[in-house]
Amino acid sequence: MSALVTSILIDAAAKVGAPVVKSLLEKYVGGAAGEIGGMIIDTIAGHAGVPADELPGLSSDRIEAAVAATEAETPELLVQWNVQQKQAIDLMRAEMDKGGPTWTWAWRPAGMWLFLGLVAWYVAMIPLVNVVLGLAGADERLGLVVDVSVFATLFVTYLGLYMGGHTVKDAMAKWAAKP
Repeated sequence: MSALVTSILIDAAAKVGAPVVKSLLEKYVGGAAGEIGGMIIDTIAGHAGVPADELPGLSSDRIEAAVAATEAETPELLVQWNVQQKQAIDLMRAEMDKGGPTWTWAWRPAGMWLFLGLVAWYVAMIPLVNVVLGLAGADERLGLVVDVSVFATLFVTYLGLYMGGHTVKDAMAKWAAKP
């Protein structure tokens, strides 16, 4: 959201005596907490009957009327936002507190760490060990146990399973839709 739109709305909120809207716009527009500020601006734009980007072109009377209408709705917006945040937190907690047999959830982090270790081994450790062996005068070098194409296939298959298959499904649907 542009600073111009924000400053116009803050001025209008101050003029019509909408302290809650004014304080929310000042505190929460932009940055990490910009979601509630964006909700407030979208609500003001909705009451004004225009997209948020067109707010600077409106008359001050129309903006002030929209801000005043939003002030009346602000407590409900805050309740909705708090409910949304609580649901997001509950979802994160449910993800962390899965319960059930360990294998039903442990394969994901175990696979992640396994592939991270394998990538580090193939990309960094094998070349480093081979350089050290060469400098030490050894005739033998370490080779890849699995060739790169097989490793890439395993890695992409794991990622497809880990991401629920949605990425692969969407990619295949887009690929099939091409003429």
